[in-house]
Amino acid sequence: MNNESWIFLAAFLLILALMVGLRLRNSKFEVKTTDIILALFPLVIYLLQSGKIKELSFGDLTIKTAFVEASGSKIESQVAPLTGLPSRKISMDPKRGVGEIPQLIAKKTEGLKFYLNYPGYYGPAIKEYITELTRHPFLKYLILEKEDGTFFGLADARAFNALIANRNADINPNKFADWLIQGNEDELRTLPGFISQSQAVYSTMDKGQVLQRMEDLNVDVLPSLSADKKFVGVVDRSRLTASLIIDVTHRLKKDKT
Repeated sequence: MNNESWIFLAAFLLILALMVGLRLRNSKFEVKTTDIILALFPLVIYLLQSGKIKELSFGDLTIKTAFVEASGSKIESQVAPLTGLPSRKISMDPKRGVGEIPQLIAKKTEGLKFYLNYPGYYGPAIKEYITELTRHPFLKYLILEKEDGTFFGLADARAFNALIANRNADINPNKFADWLIQGNEDELRTLPGFISQSQAVYSTMDKGQVLQRMEDLNVDVLPSLSADKKFVGVVDRSRLTASLIIDVTHRLKKDKT
């Protein structure tokens, strides 16, 4: 067995043990089929996604069918700001000046918004923003927008901070400011963790498509855009997977009844 197999086997046994433990606390030693199915979910989803198995059945329950149906459901409800899971609206504020830092900290801003071809950027001020805000755990993203407000790209704020702290790095605050002012798209694409408009997802896409794109890009987070290519939030792999598991569980229960 390879390392992945051992990890999933351990996860299965741990989840199953927890379920049995909960039943023992109620003086009822019983392991139901649904317990086994839930414990197997991490392994089954991995095997189905990787194509190593085609389906898995427990009596009349076929996980393949439930999984395919669930993965085909749209992510629209998750992307909507009011739902919050697995996609969430990021609190953003335009970079207006160093004096905005306390307000951004108070708001626990997760993303800083920057505009291409905007003349009002200054390298040292950008560095102070990034340095001060990344002292807190909430700042994660740099959101770049074009002049018309459409999404250009998203970058990793914390990795960017690590770069600008290194004087020998290829990217520094002054270069970043110049790229923004000049609208230098090629250079901006070199930012750490950069995800472009073409790699972003839309609320009309289904969960399977989004998870596949995350796998192809080897990322855990993708920006979500509106139909007019405006940034609306991010989709997180762990939350999307949890949502998928819940959908599959509901479908299996429905099929059983």
